[in-house]
Amino acid sequence: MNDVDLNRRFVETDDEEVADLLFSQIFKAYYKTVCDKIDRMRWNHPDTVVDPDEITSDAFIKAFNKRKQIGEPEKLVEWLVTVAKNLMIDKIRKARAQARRISVVSLGSLSFSESSTDYATSLAETDAEQAQADQDRIEQILQLLDGKDREIVTLMLDRLSPKEIAVTINSTPGAVQKRWERLRQWLEPIVYNLDTLVDCLSEVKDRKIMERYLDGQPLSEITKALGISCATVEETVKRVIADWKKAVRQNPMDPVSAMANEMR
Repeated sequence: MNDVDLNRRFVETDDEEVADLLFSQIFKAYYKTVCDKIDRMRWNHPDTVVDPDEITSDAFIKAFNKRKQIGEPEKLVEWLVTVAKNLMIDKIRKARAQARRISVVSLGSLSFSESSTDYATSLAETDAEQAQADQDRIEQILQLLDGKDREIVTLMLDRLSPKEIAVTINSTPGAVQKRWERLRQWLEPIVYNLDTLVDCLSEVKDRKIMERYLDGQPLSEITKALGISCATVEETVKRVIADWKKAVRQNPMDPVSAMANEMR
């Protein structure tokens, strides 16, 4: 069912009371359709991660709040399904990020906090899978860095002390320690929210570039796969990382919200 006349009146009305009445009709008409689709698409994740009813309700609330932005009323059902699907993906990715936090950021000398917590992961069924997930995240951390910053983090991962690192990079232990503290300040919030930060990039091109870049693909491969110049890829990576750092400065506890506010 997709009542185009109902959809159009809902999208176009400026009367909030009328909008409320039309919204109730739309909710009753389309709720089951959207909820059933999300239930089928939730990839066997438990209700504690993906609750189809909750996500569908959130999608309808978003439709009400953004009804003036719905350009094709005749496709309202498809729009609702897409919004609900994106909300579901965000929930799943946040759960994955939570499960991976971890051991990557609490590996001995790499510990980002004085008291590390062991995070149990329901996504890694074996120690080998967890080890691979940790290694994947470590490689993503290194992709965010270059020059001496990357060298220092790499050596920290090898469990070298600031004194040993200072000898290796021709510096002083104090300088290494200060640089490491500065790195921790922006790396920790980004690493904890990395998947969501990628997802909330407003440009599809930026998301595709960062997904490939964080997976370790060479710039030449990204250029070839996406049909984008190498210069554009390089500029995008630098700009996005700079935006993430800015978001951390604005809200170190929740850089995702800071990014979202910048895009409004």
